[in-house]
Amino acid sequence: MNKAHASYPEMSLYTITGERKYLTATERKRFYEALSVLTTPAERSFVELIYWTGCRPCEALSMTIHQILCDDGFVIIRSAKKRGKLKNRHFRPIPLPRHFIDQLDLAHNITARQQCPDTASSPLWPFSRTKGWRLVNKVMIAAGIHGTRGCSRGLRHSMGVHATISEIPVTRLQKWLGHASLSTTGIYINTIGPEDREIAKRMWR
Repeated sequence: MNKAHASYPEMSLYTITGERKYLTATERKRFYEALSVLTTPAERSFVELIYWTGCRPCEALSMTIHQILCDDGFVIIRSAKKRGKLKNRHFRPIPLPRHFIDQLDLAHNITARQQCPDTASSPLWPFSRTKGWRLVNKVMIAAGIHGTRGCSRGLRHSMGVHATISEIPVTRLQKWLGHASLSTTGIYINTIGPEDREIAKRMWR
């Protein structure tokens, strides 16, 4: 197998057998509704952050209190995939819905804790990657989503697809997802399937 062929699954929204890697709009809605299975506010906020931002679980787990800007309505993600001089030094701001910002503040007492230097640098979610994976998986199961797409990467891909359908500029999406190359973000432009109907509706109006 040559190098180009071996890398294909990573640069596509489908596996080599044609299985979809992302959640459709319907599945994405079911996933959001299924967040209610997480009864602990802190656990729900972890999974919901991935839903809204498409960040990687390890990126969420590395977040501290001061990376949440409640007044301005966005979160600052430390990119996990950068190498060389940018390793651990590349940050990307991502806007969040106001209602979720308010939920974050309530669940983690962010505004108050940001005033205390001793707690401002503490992790927002002090649990392991394994627990983070299990929380996402629990919601996926509750939403009836299985297979390759039933994981945090499937949620990340769904954010990219949803942003594309919503006509978010590809350069902005590249920034939000932390892609080094625009060609990587471009896979979402080539989305086919049920999402094509949403895009085609622009012609049918």
